[in-house]
Amino acid sequence: MEFKYDKRDLQFILKEWLPMEEVLSCSRFKDNFGLEDIDMYLNEGYKVAREVVSPINGQGDKIGAVLKEGIITAAPGYDRVYKFLQENGWGSASECIKLEGGMPLTLYKALFEMNSAACPAIMSYIKLTSGVANLLIEFGTEKNKAMFLPKLLNGDWQGTMCLTEPDAGSDVGDSITKAFPTSDPCIWRIKGTKMFITGGDAGICENTIHMVLARPEGGARGSAGLGLYIVPKIWVNEDQSLGKPNDVITAGIEHKMGLKAQATALLNFGENDECYGIRMGPVPDEKGRSKGLAMMFNMMNESRIGTGHNSNCQAAAAYSVASRYAMERIQGRPFGDANTDRVPIIRHEDIRRMLLDMKAVTEGIRAMIFKGFYYLDIQNNSDDKEKASVCRGLAAIFTPIVKGYGSEASLAVIAEAMQVLGGVGYTQEYPIEQNMRDSKILTVWEGTTFIHGNDLVGRKMRMNNGADFANWMAAIKDFIDSEKGNSRFQAEISRLAEAYGCLEEIKKCYEFWYGNMDKKKQFIPLNAVATLTACGQVQTAQCLLEQATVAYKKLKELSGCHYDRSFYEGKIAAARYYANQVLPNVFMLAHSIASEDATCLECPEEALVV
Repeated sequence: MEFKYDKRDLQFILKEWLPMEEVLSCSRFKDNFGLEDIDMYLNEGYKVAREVVSPINGQGDKIGAVLKEGIITAAPGYDRVYKFLQENGWGSASECIKLEGGMPLTLYKALFEMNSAACPAIMSYIKLTSGVANLLIEFGTEKNKAMFLPKLLNGDWQGTMCLTEPDAGSDVGDSITKAFPTSDPCIWRIKGTKMFITGGDAGICENTIHMVLARPEGGARGSAGLGLYIVPKIWVNEDQSLGKPNDVITAGIEHKMGLKAQATALLNFGENDECYGIRMGPVPDEKGRSKGLAMMFNMMNESRIGTGHNSNCQAAAAYSVASRYAMERIQGRPFGDANTDRVPIIRHEDIRRMLLDMKAVTEGIRAMIFKGFYYLDIQNNSDDKEKASVCRGLAAIFTPIVKGYGSEASLAVIAEAMQVLGGVGYTQEYPIEQNMRDSKILTVWEGTTFIHGNDLVGRKMRMNNGADFANWMAAIKDFIDSEKGNSRFQAEISRLAEAYGCLEEIKKCYEFWYGNMDKKKQFIPLNAVATLTACGQVQTAQCLLEQATVAYKKLKELSGCHYDRSFYEGKIAAARYYANQVLPNVFMLAHSIASEDATCLECPEEALVV
């Protein structure tokens, strides 16, 4: 089926909902971007997604990346499309947060979203290269930047991040990859194995620049002892010419459920003791502590938000297919009218329920994601340092919510899209089955949902003495208070206020548990995912209702036959549906969390194993 995407909702977000004037007036952007440019970028970006990126997706899924005799062959067209995106401003040069000429994240991510929906496998390569470039910009020396940035940004090279190891998994502090000093204090010899490395050897570029976490000789135990090293696959000379291979061996690639065109590699560094890396940041301190993981989190946080975004892109693409199928598929008769003609299935009650559910969830999560990008834009570019600081805290709260709730909710949307198509949705005749396979990893990638739930309740909720989480809750409460007199959405605002009250009760539970660690500590991790889900659903509802108030005002300005009426009516319907049908789940979650049910902890381990 031909690739199509909801460009109109992206226009609404950037031109009618978010305060983009504030972003575009920042000194970094004011001479290069204006509101009047947004349609041009979206139109051209949509054309690239449809005509350049989408055509490689299906074939790439069928053929995949192939490893033979130590050499990766990329899926057809992947090298060409990667180079096109990087050379023509649709890639890393536009995404880098502090690079001169880069776009606001809010604008760039709208373009990225369409490309990611068109082919998620190729866009992960772009995202990782952007992350490496941002690390170099933030923490690299001028020599590092001159040596690596130009060819990363023009598509000659690509970047990866290498954390996970076979025996450490998500517990990065147990990593055993080592770094040994050489006669040059900036150059260290690297030895170890990394696994699940996306793009670790993609076969699309002449060189790959790995950002590798390794423990320097004498380094402290745990995550504090890890350093960060730039490890090229092929050594790079100071004039950017390529030297000899750097003893980085691709031992295998994963045979995965989805994202088959995206090479996920097992890498051995220093099998022959000839692998070298350039140290990022300061040398270890007197206690053997390095800042490697802290620097890497700069890249990981971007990737975590991007993972939630990637999930929603694929859910939105599946919804697009399901909605068009529902218009075209003639099957069944209206309920109670057996003697009438058959009708398109969109006229059946349950199909309409599923379509509105998919619309509300994908548009709501998209709104939440772009509000997060707005916070990042202000954080990184505003001259108002106080506001930038507040936005930094809000963006930190959004990160686990976007990643955790965004990826989990998206899977349910894709399953629902498949349900609309019935049996044919399970076949390769339509792309929804690929969306399902490609998306499941995103609930695990960059940390499982529990890891992000635990980050929310264990760190983000308490960060800055609780001020950042309080600011996040205050932003929702301010909206509720401002809309209490809005008779148009009175029932929905009341329901949001009730859900907000549930968050307050959940927060009190955590304060009590942390205050009684000797008896209550098990409830902190046990309820982390439920708390993340509740926060995600309240934030999504608030965004949708905020958008609905804008849509209602726009509707009053339009004539009865205006072509945009259905769009604004759809925004209002999505907000009502989510508030009435999805948000009540928060009431149940709050009750469950407060009950302190410990059945799963009291159940014998033997009873849990089959």
